[in-house]
Amino acid sequence: MSEEPNASIVVVTTSYPEHPGDAQGHFVAAEVRRLAEHAAVTVLAPGRSREPLGRERVVSLGGGSAFGFPGALTRLKQAPWRAFAAAGFVARAEAWLRRAPAPTQLIAHFLLPCGVPLATGRARAATQLEIVVHGSDARLFAALPERAGKAWVARELVRARPQLRFVSSELRELVLGSLEPSQRSALSELCRVEPCAVDVPTSLSRAEARDRLGLPRDARLAVIVARLVPGKRVHVALEACERLPRLRVVVVGEGPERSALSRRFPGVTFVGHVERPRALTWVAAADVLVSASLSEGAPTVVREARALGTPVVCLEAGDVRRWAEADPGIHVVGAAERRGPSSG
Repeated sequence: MSEEPNASIVVVTTSYPEHPGDAQGHFVAAEVRRLAEHAAVTVLAPGRSREPLGRERVVSLGGGSAFGFPGALTRLKQAPWRAFAAAGFVARAEAWLRRAPAPTQLIAHFLLPCGVPLATGRARAATQLEIVVHGSDARLFAALPERAGKAWVARELVRARPQLRFVSSELRELVLGSLEPSQRSALSELCRVEPCAVDVPTSLSRAEARDRLGLPRDARLAVIVARLVPGKRVHVALEACERLPRLRVVVVGEGPERSALSRRFPGVTFVGHVERPRALTWVAAADVLVSASLSEGAPTVVREARALGTPVVCLEAGDVRRWAEADPGIHVVGAAERRGPSSG
């Protein structure tokens, strides 16, 4: 992170809030807020007519049809032609960078589609390049064909030598473990692990949150916050909650699986997509946050829940086992104990 007096930083990301309270890319926005305290920050993001959330400048580069809810990979599977919109966004980002004065630092969120193309096209040695690797992009890289995809990406990374910031050690091992030994050795020294920044209202108590939501203070409440897509395994979390008597369960989130989940679990309250402050209020109000996803690198909702003082019951994903070793408020359920979360 550059903090020079006149530093200029460009952040390229496919996910960024469109307005205050928008949950998409909130982790990028949290980082941008911190960067903007010390430098002039410009964000290159998809879409049109975006407005800044604070001190940063936001440049809209189109291609919005490829990104957004319920996730870039899901949207691409639904309509493969959206790959052209994604490629267009990256091409416009590269063109913008060629025209603009060289920034002190260039931060590309997501190894694919942003990080590798920008590393390939970067010609200004004075600019520090950092690529932030999240979950979906790391798994996409690991699944690439060996010769036509993965080997080429690795060669470009070795050539460009960007700093590689992984949001979890599990994702770092996934990416490095997919490389040939010589490439792994060359890139290992450029890697570090650092979870994304999160901003939560830490002064919000459980009682205050329940008052805002109109909930009884003595209710037994479990909350699940997730996109309702297969990879989030919301049905597994609901099956676990179902085994506990007198437990009210609320699901915050939207997605293509909502109708099926609503029919299968009629006693569960589905509140749908809500603004991020409202979602955090539900988390703060809960006796326990439940997550059954296995494909998270550094589950943001787990970190948010703990910052709000809410206990978490989850399956092992990413670095949560390591977090649990230092935080008794995180209970990681093993294979032998997958019976249901405790709301104590």
